[in-house]
Amino acid sequence: MSIIKTHDITLYGSTGEYDIVLRPLCDEHLPLLYKWNADPEVVYWSDTGNSIVFSEESIRGMYGNVSKNALCFLVEVNGNPIGDFWLQKMNIPEVSEKYPGLDVRRIEATIGEKILWGQGIGTAVLGLLIDFAFCGEHADVLYCFAADYNVRSQKTLLKHGFQFCGEEDADENSLRAMKEYHYNLTRQVFIDHRRTKVQADKIVELPVTEIQPSQLYISEGKMRLAREWFDPKDKSKFDPIPVKLYKGRYLMTDGHTRAVLAVLARWEMIPVTWDDDPLDMLAYAEDVRWCDEAGIKNAIDLTGCIIPHKDYEIFWRKRCHNMMIPPSYAARRAPSVKRLTPLLRALSARLYIGVSLKGFRIMSLCFRGS
Repeated sequence: MSIIKTHDITLYGSTGEYDIVLRPLCDEHLPLLYKWNADPEVVYWSDTGNSIVFSEESIRGMYGNVSKNALCFLVEVNGNPIGDFWLQKMNIPEVSEKYPGLDVRRIEATIGEKILWGQGIGTAVLGLLIDFAFCGEHADVLYCFAADYNVRSQKTLLKHGFQFCGEEDADENSLRAMKEYHYNLTRQVFIDHRRTKVQADKIVELPVTEIQPSQLYISEGKMRLAREWFDPKDKSKFDPIPVKLYKGRYLMTDGHTRAVLAVLARWEMIPVTWDDDPLDMLAYAEDVRWCDEAGIKNAIDLTGCIIPHKDYEIFWRKRCHNMMIPPSYAARRAPSVKRLTPLLRALSARLYIGVSLKGFRIMSLCFRGS
């Protein structure tokens, strides 16, 4: 019988320099967990308790128990395993009682390969889990704990919108921490951070039929969150769609979910704003080619492409993650131009960071090893 209860979810991202994949953690990864948790320096940053290292027996018991109520992921960077992250149902009654009737999750993290500490990997992975928790798992609140001495983790949580919500004395047997700080991120704060504020004089309207999408699918989870602020009767509350001119067409560089909501509300004209970001248009050109092949000419066509968020991760983000631009095309880029690719946009929603040159992948995150 398996020790670690596994799952079938895989997440994709990048820091720009590093490609990141979060795979389901399973028993075959136990030797890695043994190795990382036998390193006192790794345990120092990943655990605030009274252990210097963890035995193999302790690891089996810990992960066997946690995985019953958590999605546990192995983190791979450029194809190599470097750590593990959990998205766990809250198991501390005192915390759950603060949010009666709400789905509260906690995130735990370990970057076991020390050579990769300080490279932005933890920050990027945290961002992936935040996005999946709210869009894929329908969580209401995310909750994290940080030791008083772990300033880097505290800063990373704040960077992602978490708010300080309390502190308590560390366990009297703790070898390291004096205090344990609490941080939370509510669904509403997450939504607010993802919204785009644009000055009124920079907003115009275009016919929905004249705006070319740059993605093939819409996430049900992302749409559910967007519905919380979308008002079909008030365009003044609508976050305008960023567009660029591409081969004589207005290209939608972001905002596909809310564009579909506008279509479903029977808007014929959609508020847009000019996208001034320096984008990697070669990657967007590939997205447009995909859309042309699929017959997606405007947001009306996307109304038939709404899929569960779990499938969105597979059919869209994985596809963007694996996108390869021919070297002959890539050579045409001006080396000084910052590359913001479609996958980066899909993950960032104008909040998180991340870019990649080879294969165009994306992400943003950092935790203990930030």
